[in-house]
Amino acid sequence: MTKFRKLGRPAAHRMSMLRTMVSQLVRHERIETTVAKAKEVRRLADRMVQLGKEGTLAAARRATAFVRGDDVMHKLFTELAYRYKGREGGYTRLLRTRIRMGDAAPMAYIEFVDRENELREAKPPTPQPPERTPLDPWTRSRISRQWPSATPKQTTTDSET
Repeated sequence: MTKFRKLGRPAAHRMSMLRTMVSQLVRHERIETTVAKAKEVRRLADRMVQLGKEGTLAAARRATAFVRGDDVMHKLFTELAYRYKGREGGYTRLLRTRIRMGDAAPMAYIEFVDRENELREAKPPTPQPPERTPLDPWTRSRISRQWPSATPKQTTTDSET
């Protein structure tokens, strides 16, 4: 069973709120909300972008069942799918901003990465480590070369000479 935050709401109200927030995030590419809601929206928004990248009819039907608005669907399957075609995951960024005055709730911006006017630049991809050559199992290691071999040395006897 997957774990999720209940956010102090009944199931229908929670899903309706999250669907609206994901749709608004796709439309505006940045929204401000509480940290707990932003963490839930991040999970769902990344899943919707992944469906957009998939581009199949089944993926389009699954995304249509969740997000609201034809313009949001079009943006998911064209603009965002093209923008993140080389990225494997992590399409959104969470930036903590302030404490809300009324109830002292921690607020945060959630935004898509690699876009214009983003609040923080995306980190460059980490370079891959150099490829190591495979070890030959028949060669002796450096440690075993320090000590003489365990096999006794061949000695010549006087009778042979």
